[in-house]
Amino acid sequence: MTSATTTGQTSATTTGQDGTTVPGHPGPLPPSLLDHVLRQSFGLEGYVQHPLGGEVDQNVRITGDDGLRYFVRVTRAEPDSADVLWQNALFQHLAATVPGLPVPRLVPTREGEFLATVVHDGRTHVVRVMSWLEGRVLAELDDHPPALLRQLGEAAGRLSLGLSSMEPPVGLEPHDWDMRRAAEIVEASLHAVQDAERVESVRTIMGWYDALLPVWDRLPRSVVHQDLNDANVLADADEDGVPRISGIVDLGDSLYGVRVAEVAIAAGYAMVRKADPLAAAAEVVAGFHSVLPLTAEELAAVHPLAAARLCMNAVTWTRRVAESDTPYGRARMRHTWPAIARVAEVCPDVAEATFRVACGLPPTREQRGLETVLGEWAVLADAPHAPAPRLLDLRPASDLYDEVDWHDARAVRARIDDVLDGRRRRGYVPHLSASLLLGDRRRPGADEPATVQVGGSLIVADAEEVRSPLSGVVEARGGAGTPLVLRHAVEGLEFWTCWWGLDDTPPVAAPVPAGALVGRARASGEADPLGPCVQVQVHRTARMATWPPPRVVPPSARQVWSHLSPDPARLLGFTEAPAAVSTIDDVVSVRRRHIARSQRNYYRTPMNLVRGRDVWFHDEDGLAYLDSLNNVTHVGHAEPRVTAAATRQLRKLNTNSRFVYPQIASYVQKLVATLPDPLEVVFLVCSGSEANDLALRIARQVTGRQHIVNIDGAYHGNTGVVTGISPNRYKGPGGAGAPATTHEVVIPDRYRSTYGYDDANAGVKYARDAAAVIERITADGRPPAAFIAESLMGSGGNIVFPDGYLDGVFAAARRAGALCISDEVQVGVGRLGPWWGFELQGVVPDIVTMGKPLGNGHPLAAVVTTREIADAFDTGMKYFNTFGGNPVSCAIGEAVLDIVEQDGLRENAVSVGGYFAQSLRELQRRQPLIGDVRAEGLYLGVELVRNRTTKKPATEQAFMVTELMKERGVIVFPNGVHDNVLKIKPPMTFRREHVDLYVDALDEVLSLPELRSAVQS
Repeated sequence: MTSATTTGQTSATTTGQDGTTVPGHPGPLPPSLLDHVLRQSFGLEGYVQHPLGGEVDQNVRITGDDGLRYFVRVTRAEPDSADVLWQNALFQHLAATVPGLPVPRLVPTREGEFLATVVHDGRTHVVRVMSWLEGRVLAELDDHPPALLRQLGEAAGRLSLGLSSMEPPVGLEPHDWDMRRAAEIVEASLHAVQDAERVESVRTIMGWYDALLPVWDRLPRSVVHQDLNDANVLADADEDGVPRISGIVDLGDSLYGVRVAEVAIAAGYAMVRKADPLAAAAEVVAGFHSVLPLTAEELAAVHPLAAARLCMNAVTWTRRVAESDTPYGRARMRHTWPAIARVAEVCPDVAEATFRVACGLPPTREQRGLETVLGEWAVLADAPHAPAPRLLDLRPASDLYDEVDWHDARAVRARIDDVLDGRRRRGYVPHLSASLLLGDRRRPGADEPATVQVGGSLIVADAEEVRSPLSGVVEARGGAGTPLVLRHAVEGLEFWTCWWGLDDTPPVAAPVPAGALVGRARASGEADPLGPCVQVQVHRTARMATWPPPRVVPPSARQVWSHLSPDPARLLGFTEAPAAVSTIDDVVSVRRRHIARSQRNYYRTPMNLVRGRDVWFHDEDGLAYLDSLNNVTHVGHAEPRVTAAATRQLRKLNTNSRFVYPQIASYVQKLVATLPDPLEVVFLVCSGSEANDLALRIARQVTGRQHIVNIDGAYHGNTGVVTGISPNRYKGPGGAGAPATTHEVVIPDRYRSTYGYDDANAGVKYARDAAAVIERITADGRPPAAFIAESLMGSGGNIVFPDGYLDGVFAAARRAGALCISDEVQVGVGRLGPWWGFELQGVVPDIVTMGKPLGNGHPLAAVVTTREIADAFDTGMKYFNTFGGNPVSCAIGEAVLDIVEQDGLRENAVSVGGYFAQSLRELQRRQPLIGDVRAEGLYLGVELVRNRTTKKPATEQAFMVTELMKERGVIVFPNGVHDNVLKIKPPMTFRREHVDLYVDALDEVLSLPELRSAVQS
């Protein structure tokens, strides 16, 4: 063993590298002395020292000229002390048992030892050198994504596995972070906490800890690291900027104890700085359990132990700061006390159930036993709740809401009265059902709306008497914000019921015989759409029943509460099974079996949409999504006037267009009135693809030519013919390239192509280049039948044409004898301001195709052309479309045109679209991932780039934005040649408040670390 000595004055204290003053310890080794030890003992010469923080030990990073780095720890101890020997044994054991785990590896001295000694100020110091682990401590990261926390749990599990075969240490002194001493440590320092609310939180948590003592001896034992706090775990970013666990450091507090302490401590510190601490802890626990399965008693112990560890940290550092103020101590407390306040509000029963669900485990044995008893409960013929209540379906897909505004409490109550026959019968809302009445915009984490009720609800009359179906004893009388709680015992099984919404309840400790009165239904206000309502819950523990439990929870917590609160339906006399509905899992499963994979759905984790209204979607759980994507429902989802028009016509007549009926005449007159002369002849079809297919057929037949000129990146539909003129498809995955008859011109994209926003003549120049293509193929003997273009390119990346572009290309096409086709399928019917997009370019096409918006979601499309072209197309072969132009479609189409005109939706597109563009450009100034914003009316595009100079497409990030915006209740999706342009084409009823919501959500998403880190300088 190498040693070195030095002399100097003895110091009574040491000041750590972080400013911590520790009485009774000598000062750190001088850099020159440490350099001497490193050179002489470890052969490390010329390394630059960088002091690091530490509670007691002196920690240093050293860096060589070649960039190689090591971690150096200096400990005031004898080389044969129990602490040093134990720590070195730990390092060596982990190197042998879990070589892939990112923990420091000891670097040997020249003599092959794993430490060197030096005497300074008359005291022996042990110097150890270890491998350097890259990364930043979790405490320094602004965000801990769920995947990172799960990795933390996995790493803790691997660490526990590695340590499980190690023998307990001998001769170690106890320390202040030993979980076995939690009650002692907290009590010794709690006097220093002056805040009464903090003291109350600590007392609550330590009560949970004390409740573990009866099972403590049954918990599995092992050597544990004992200190996986957020300053001892490192994270680094992978090549995609995604954080990953890169190191576990500081084995100095390792000891032999309960194995569950390892995951509990990691989970405890993971809860710090979290709006939803329980969700963070659940990720850690699930990760640990996937590596090293936890027993039922361990899972129940995690939350109390995690919370107790935070209390140990907070009260200890509060005392130390009071005794000797330190920056390190203040830093450790700054976030811990707020975390303790939030954690103390989480009932351990909820935490246990949350962890079981996260680990994929069923309810506890006790919970399953209670469910069995309740499931076998016989409804007595003379039960006080007879006759049985009637099911009241408040789920988002319920017919109850079809003709009512669910935000209007009076209207909803009147509708419910109708359903319940004027309230002559009780209604029953089932346990764990979602209600649209509770619906709100989806938000992530702790902000997720609570739309699922816990327990069953009886809809009753004002002041109606309510009786208990079984005997019990009053444990809590209830009041404002708290329920009546009854304790019951059935077949030797004890459980509790909570009754919300009662007045005149019996006093505490009063016996309640079966059938006895427990109160009267509390009167409801006018703002309550349900009227008087008594909500009843069943709970297995008194702690959960008296917490009190929540009345409603977020959809993501439904499974947790199915573990915690059994269905009370049979107790309340309800035996009718709610109508089965297809859940998201059911629908996705069927799609996978019976829908072709080529028919892909939006999102990696889609939502199950069951209702739409105006600019909002609503899923099966009542979560709402702002629709910024849907140019199909042009005048809004489930628009009442459109629905009424369809219903009226369906009741009268629906047939095919070879019969004569007034609806087709009325509709085409209104449609043609929106178009300039000489566009006056209409072909009614069912889809935009069909319209473009017919337009090409007309052009080819009338001109006698086959060749078509299109724009690169365009999309015109999915029939075999129009796929052949859609570079978006034939150049994409699985595409076979352009047919010989298709000829592309360059995209007039002023952001990426040759002529930019700074070129006032960009439109003329792009048109000139397109004309050159037309002239070339004509000269080659391949004259075009048509030039086809969207009036604003949708799938090509929301490209707004520069002024003069279509005018120049149309002129060139007509000189070559070609027809000009304007594809208005995506942008027409007023979306850009005028009725049709081509009007913005000052041109009149020969053929116009229309689709998506015409029917507001109903399959209605059209081709409109001149009389001359229509007559030339009529060579004797009949054109017939079975469903195109049927009476119902025409009635719907007419209603859509009327609404656009009467409601001023074209003017709204200009006004709101302009505000939208301005808001997005303001956002662009502070969000570097936004490369370009382009807009015309209510058709906008936000192009995302990783580098504004190189314009490298942020394709992966665009899809990340899509998922993250969905979690915040906003529907977006990318398109464009590089799939990096967020397309914005909402219903025309979009208003400024919707713009604000969209922009705020996008700002929040683009500010997340995983997207900020994608920006390249």
